Amino acid sequence: MSKKEFMDQLREGLDGNVSYEKYCETIEYYESYFRRKLAEGKTEEEIVAELGSGRLIAKTIVDTAGADRTEQSYTYTETTGGGRGSVSRDGEDAPKGWHVKMDENGNTSVCFGKLDFSTTLGKVVIGIGLILLLALIVLLVVIGVKILVYVIIPVAAILFIVNLIISLIDNHRM
Repeated sequence: MSKKEFMDQLREGLDGNVSYEKYCETIEYYESYFRRKLAEGKTEEEIVAELGSGRLIAKTIVDTAGADRTEQSYTYTETTGGGRGSVSRDGEDAPKGWHVKMDENGNTSVCFGKLDFSTTLGKVVIGIGLILLLALIVLLVVIGVKILVYVIIPVAAILFIVNLIISLIDNHRM
């Protein structure tokens, strides 16, 4: 296995399963490990044989990271000519407005800008929005009842009384 294959397995295993900082730290560690060992005269194949599977290392890191887990995913961009690549957090330039985000497993979530409604913060925002909507509905019902009690019923009563008086006067004249 080559260094590229090992690093691809490592990136794939870490992607979205550890914090951004842990992801960058781990990738940088193994990049520098390869540089040191290559400077010592070892081949890529020998170094990979020492390390083992990139997937297994990534799984071990994910299992030990525990609370550092995140729903973020990351993109690794390689440079040409053997230069160092760069890691960037997907969604840093998140689309504005409403959009649907899909991860590599096909899971989708509704987002508004950078706010992902499948996260805890997103669920809190939805809860607050529903509470405000319910409060608005209750307010409208209370205002409607007050208008009914303080305006419509008295006006209807006054019109009924006026109509009754007019009827009595008309009946009395005859």
